[in-house]
Amino acid sequence: MKMTKWILLAGAAMAVTATAARADDLSALKAQIEALQSRVSQLEAQPQASMPSGYSLLSIRDGQGTYEGVLAERNADKVRETSGFTLSVVPTADAAPAAEVSVSGEIRTALIYSDFDATERGDNVDVAVRGRIFIKGKVDTAVGEVGGYFRLQASGGGNFSDYSESASMNKAYGWWRFAPSWELMAGYNDNTGALQVGWDWLAATGPVASFGPSNINNEQFRLTYGSGPLSFAISVEDTDSFGGSAGIDVDKDGDIADGADILPVAASADTSDIPNLQAYLMYSSDSFTAQLVGLVQDDDFGDTDWAVGGGGTIGISDGFQITAGAVVGEGTSSYANNVGPLTVDDEFWAASVGIIANLSEDTRLELGAGYEDYDLGGEALGFGGGVYWDPVSQVTVGVGATYVERDDVGSFTATDTNADDVADTIVFSEEDNDSLQVFFGTWLRFP
Repeated sequence: MKMTKWILLAGAAMAVTATAARADDLSALKAQIEALQSRVSQLEAQPQASMPSGYSLLSIRDGQGTYEGVLAERNADKVRETSGFTLSVVPTADAAPAAEVSVSGEIRTALIYSDFDATERGDNVDVAVRGRIFIKGKVDTAVGEVGGYFRLQASGGGNFSDYSESASMNKAYGWWRFAPSWELMAGYNDNTGALQVGWDWLAATGPVASFGPSNINNEQFRLTYGSGPLSFAISVEDTDSFGGSAGIDVDKDGDIADGADILPVAASADTSDIPNLQAYLMYSSDSFTAQLVGLVQDDDFGDTDWAVGGGGTIGISDGFQITAGAVVGEGTSSYANNVGPLTVDDEFWAASVGIIANLSEDTRLELGAGYEDYDLGGEALGFGGGVYWDPVSQVTVGVGATYVERDDVGSFTATDTNADDVADTIVFSEEDNDSLQVFFGTWLRFP
């Protein structure tokens, strides 16, 4: 009986002790909750000084942003959607970005074997490098989307030259999307009349000579309309520039045409005091593209310059395309590639065709041919191709070759016998210059 009494007393003592401990724990937990609530209240009371006025979220993500105003580019110049990183500022977490800036870079390095018939040094093997930084951004405003695109580039090497450490802004333009289907572009970019079909635009990825009609970068104002697969653009752009004897109206015998204007031997000038006019009309879907282009340009040294062209791209099957384009004109050098106009009224035509095939998910094949024919400037027939492998989106490895046969390439030699900076005699000459280039290259993209 006495033992039972002591057991009951011990149990009661332990129960009292446990109750006291639980009371202490509850008091401590209550104090911690009160301190946390006080800290939350302090944070909510602080001003949001880290964000711009009117915004509440800043994000960083891999890849490119969404830029409706960025213009189409040649395949060899495109920025991949998975390249670089994008900074976005949005009003709320579930809203579309109100402002974005994307940054990316690319280093192209190629080992090139070159053999030019007209080069005294003959053939050689050299390393060519091209470095680029791409920056583009946009912001939504009360009057529509406003954005800009910049491309910094430094390059050199190959064909007996060295790398230049100086970088240039070789593309720079801005856009204003002032209505859902209308956009104004202003700046320096591919000319509006460029053929966005054919070998030079959709293939020609390798760091060697292209062939067929090409295009120039030009200062311009461009107005574009786009609705579904149909688009139209018209622009005013800087005129062609001629210098020295190239600005003299002559025939193949070197005779100066009656009533022709003669430029000073050491001078250069735009062909007109007013901009030229360029335009295109395009229909583009996933499997088919058709385009018409046109250019007209006043010419103070000869007849009005002009050009018309067109072409298309057809997807035969998944990953297999055939593309072709052609242009005909007079005077303008906007489509010159291996040869160009020699006089202010040189007539020309040029065309190219290409096959683009995805051999596998990460391997691309390009094959093509092109022809250029200028009345006095000469002729050029080219063949080429390449195979490109993308083990990951940041790396491309390619190998290929281009052969260009240049015939009757014309040139004028002007002599100023009276030392008055005006040509007194002009000699016309022609020469052939065939070339073969073989390359192995890498394209490394970052970050």
